[in-house]
Amino acid sequence: MKRENPQIATRNSAYFETNWAVSEYIREDDLRPLETTLIRQFFPPPPCRVLDIGCGAGRTTIGFARRKYHVVGMDISAALLKQALARHPGLDFYRMDATRLAFGDDSFNAVMFSFNGIDGLYPVSQRIEAIRETFRVLKPGGIFVFSSHNLIGSIFSGGYVYIEGYWNGAKFIGRQLRNPVAREWYCRYEEDEGGPQFLYSAPPGWTVKQLMTVGFTVLAVRGNCENASRRSVTLREQHVHFVAQKPKEMSDADRTNRNKGKFY
Repeated sequence: MKRENPQIATRNSAYFETNWAVSEYIREDDLRPLETTLIRQFFPPPPCRVLDIGCGAGRTTIGFARRKYHVVGMDISAALLKQALARHPGLDFYRMDATRLAFGDDSFNAVMFSFNGIDGLYPVSQRIEAIRETFRVLKPGGIFVFSSHNLIGSIFSGGYVYIEGYWNGAKFIGRQLRNPVAREWYCRYEEDEGGPQFLYSAPPGWTVKQLMTVGFTVLAVRGNCENASRRSVTLREQHVHFVAQKPKEMSDADRTNRNKGKFY
């Protein structure tokens, strides 16, 4: 039986309250190109309701608002939400835990959890609970888009003949020697003045299994190259985007099985 390390969750949460983290998260104020592409391809059109989980200082929230979506932003970080409220006073922001969403069932048409925010949830049972909560608040047929780290892609993203990439990979692997939760797929990342974070970094197939266990249908697994195969994404992409859909119809038996779902 795995022993959980409560200091990891505390460390990850504390990172987002630092002045350094705040300075990093206020540098952008709109959706990124790949996010825009996935939203255009998979989200229902505005003005449908969108939940922006892990909104930080409001970068993605204002992006949705500019595209005429009815968006609600939420984050666990008081420091980042303070920035979001000051920078975008006309938008709705709430301080909330992604594993305990204070919204009713079937409340949103789409959900985004951007910039690998889900990876900071520890242990993996908390990650799965956040996926389960997202499933609950989505309307039938609703879309969930999020991104996640990929350990394999982090090592090989520079290509197979790339000396600097191998050196960086060796240093990255070396840091894991001081990582108490490496066997749980949580890798240690150094973030300059912000200090270390321990972020979930399993190959994409693990996240696909988590989504399917909760009841989602996985529609797409994408890296920066839109038409890359899933194998190529696994081997070459440091950050992987997932697009999942809640079934349009669910029987009572499906709901029961989903609530009892086993992750493996």
